[in-house]
Amino acid sequence: MASNVVANGLQFLKRRRQSQSKKARTYILPTRFGMAFGLMSLVLFFMAVGYANNLIYIFFFFLTSVAFTGMVITNRNVQAVSFSRILPGEVFAQEEGRLRVELQNTTMTTSFEIEVVTDRKTKEALRSTVAPEIESVVPVAWTPAKRGMQSAPTLRIQGSYPFGLLQAWKVIKSPGSVLVFPARQGVTEFPMGSGADSVAESMGLFLNHKIYQSGDPVRRIDWKASARRNEVLIKKYEEPEKPALNFSWEQTESLRDPELRLSQMALWIDQAEAQNYVYSMRIGAVQTPSAKGREHWRRCLELLALAKVSELP
Repeated sequence: MASNVVANGLQFLKRRRQSQSKKARTYILPTRFGMAFGLMSLVLFFMAVGYANNLIYIFFFFLTSVAFTGMVITNRNVQAVSFSRILPGEVFAQEEGRLRVELQNTTMTTSFEIEVVTDRKTKEALRSTVAPEIESVVPVAWTPAKRGMQSAPTLRIQGSYPFGLLQAWKVIKSPGSVLVFPARQGVTEFPMGSGADSVAESMGLFLNHKIYQSGDPVRRIDWKASARRNEVLIKKYEEPEKPALNFSWEQTESLRDPELRLSQMALWIDQAEAQNYVYSMRIGAVQTPSAKGREHWRRCLELLALAKVSELP
């Protein structure tokens, strides 16, 4: 009986240690302002002792109580916040992007002025309020070096609320993985044979006339109609339908580096989506359908991000 009690007790302690080890520890140190505040308080203490002045004693103990109260509040403010996960986002290699970090607050009190950074030397970071029992998403600046599935950088959750005398923080060393799209680099013009060279030079079917306004193209002025109506009129045309663009790996043969070829295709895909084209992509044995929209754009970039250079022709 006693042996069972001891065994159960040891298992409980083991599970408790494991659960505590999974939680990031909270650290706290004075800020520069806090160090100056402490130095000033120390000077007041020596003045109070040297001059035996009760008023200075009262002021010193008041400042000390403020410092200790701030230490407790600052520590609890950061300790209440825990890292949940990194949400999928749109991050490109060699470009400053935003990681979407999800935070949780399982306590009953709100955490104020919480910052999430990848470098403790970051001077300007977004300060967020993390409400109790609500998941909050905080954007974090990050510039990945290369494409593909990359490990997210070490995160630092910090805060100096309420007085700025001390800063508490916790470190998240392995927050997860992030899919990084190829760098958008290369020439912006679409390649010959993609369909871009077949854009009609005509302005479409004639629609109607409108009165000329400053900034309208002069070549569209209808001089005959303007003479009949005694006012300057320009021709309005229907917008011609844009052709579907077709991008392929072979169109980047002039570039020797496979990573540069992937970056060029990523730039074309991004430009086609921004200009509202219907487009498709063929890389290796994979052929995407002709479409447009954010989901299609993301699908094409994901294929480029995960492409294996050794399997490409």
